[in-house]
Amino acid sequence: MTDPFTSLAGLKRGLLSDQIYELMKSMIKDGTLPPGEQLVESQLAKRMQVSQAPVREALKQLAHEGLVSHVRHLGNFVASYSEEEFMQARAARAELEAIAGRLACGTLSPAVHAHLAALIEQMHAAADSGDLDAFRELDFTFHRSVVEASGNSYLPRMWDIIEPGLRSMHVLGDPSFEGDWHEVADWHRSLLDLLDGDDPAAASALFRAHAAGTLLEDPPADQTR
Repeated sequence: MTDPFTSLAGLKRGLLSDQIYELMKSMIKDGTLPPGEQLVESQLAKRMQVSQAPVREALKQLAHEGLVSHVRHLGNFVASYSEEEFMQARAARAELEAIAGRLACGTLSPAVHAHLAALIEQMHAAADSGDLDAFRELDFTFHRSVVEASGNSYLPRMWDIIEPGLRSMHVLGDPSFEGDWHEVADWHRSLLDLLDGDDPAAASALFRAHAAGTLLEDPPADQTR
């Protein structure tokens, strides 16, 4: 298997620490670097064929964003999460998506609408084939796309901070879910329908309920699940 770190091997120009940061952030988000894995600066530098300085800067940035934890006398580790942090991540996601839903309501371009609709159809296809890994990625892409469609440049940055936690704690696409994955896809259709409307408050409420995991318990009035 190809070592993903070698994609930076030999780079001599540009902001190398930024490129290392982006690579490692991507690997944390997709699980290549799982929660709890130790990140040894010298080993990372050797694998990428760079000096330790840009690796050190990248790790500092990742730690600043909460993706890496520094433990005194032990080193750096991919952040892992407690039950309390799980609840905090879910609450943060709910509020972030409530804002994104409110801002995106009534503002979707035809291209963004088509993109979101296509993701929902792909979710149904993934449900048909039982490919829950693909379904999960589509789920993440849908919500990230809505955050980007909000027009607020800070919201995608906030999403990047919480996404690794959402992934590791299965806040989206929980593999233990025993219900109908087609129904989950249909929930996203309800979200898109509200984004096409002219009621930002209703869109915000449904996105909050969806993200908080309360959609089945207490759905907003007059909204189809």
